[in-house]
Order: sequence, then C-alpha cells, then structure tokens
Amino acid sequence: MKIVEKLKEETRELHEQIEDKNLARKIMDHSIDLTTYKLLLLQNYLAYRETETEIQKYLPHYEGKKHQQLKQDLEQLGVTGEIPSKNGIFECHSKAEALGAAYVVEGSALGGMVLAKNLQKCDALDEIQHHFFFNGDKNNLQDWKAFKEELEKYPFTPSEEKMAVEKAKDTFRFFESIFSRDFNLDLDTTFKHQG
Repeated sequence: MKIVEKLKEETRELHEQIEDKNLARKIMDHSIDLTTYKLLLLQNYLAYRETETEIQKYLPHYEGKKHQQLKQDLEQLGVTGEIPSKNGIFECHSKAEALGAAYVVEGSALGGMVLAKNLQKCDALDEIQHHFFFNGDKNNLQDWKAFKEELEKYPFTPSEEKMAVEKAKDTFRFFESIFSRDFNLDLDTTFKHQG
C-alpha cells in the first residue's frame, strides 16, 4: 500500500471526527456569521502556525504559508491582540514525523477548495472582498499533488512509516484540541486565550 493511501486510511476516523466539530461546517450550510468566521480563522491560524513551524524544522524547503494567509485574513478583519505563543503541545522529532504532519496540513487544501466555493454563498460575509486562506486558488491543489509525490519518493523504513502515521494522527488530534479550546473573544478588537 502506498504511504499516501496508508495515511488516508489510518486517519480517516479522526478526520471525520474533526470535520463534525469544526466551525467550517457553518460555511457548508451557509449559516456562518462574521463573529463565528473570525473565530474559525483564529482557530485555524493557531493550529497551522504551530504545525507549520514544527514541519519547517525538518523540511527546510516547506513553505508553510497557510498560517501567513490566515494572519492576513485576521488583520484584514481587524482582529488583533495577544496571539497565544507556542506552548509545546505540538512537536515533530524527525523528518518522517514532519512528513506525517505535513500530510494533514497540505491535505487540507482539498477541503479548502470546497469551502472557498461555499463562502461565496454566505450572505453574512458579503462585506469581505478578499479571502487569503479560503482563496479557492487552484495552485493549492498543485502544491498538494507535489507534496504527495515527495511523500511517495521518501524512502521510509517500516519504523519511519509508523512514525509518520502516528504523527498524522497526532496532528489531527492537535487541530481538534485547538478547535475545542475556549477563547474569550471580543473579535471586533482583540482576543485572549483562556487556557
């Protein structure tokens, strides 16, 4: 079994679990309001910032641009404040683990394309002229395709393959923990993390 297929199969249940809890479901049913959208962007920013920063330690060529796009979205919407700093929850310890984490982060481009299309149907977000993260850019799919090719070329040993799968699962769990965290939000101006 190819490593991409193995990762997909091994993480399927966690992936579905997270989709059920993610605020993005409100984009899919077009019920999202501006405050909820800001919270969704903030949650994603924190999750992507932590994961991409760790992945880059082992994959130096890795762009890690998703958290930068999310930061642009937050700034555009006037969301500023004390962004919680790294708290050691998410770590990679090898290239194999970084590849497992990147599988989750890069794979999100597929869902992002679907969400981008549905954002246009969310009336409460009409005032937003440009979406940086949910941009619907087809290049995101090219990045995903290139990453899958890189993953297949990497000569995983059986133990590294296992590490990659476990780190992919950890990455989904990390995203889930961020999505379920409590934030005290006055999103028109600032936000603070509540533990």
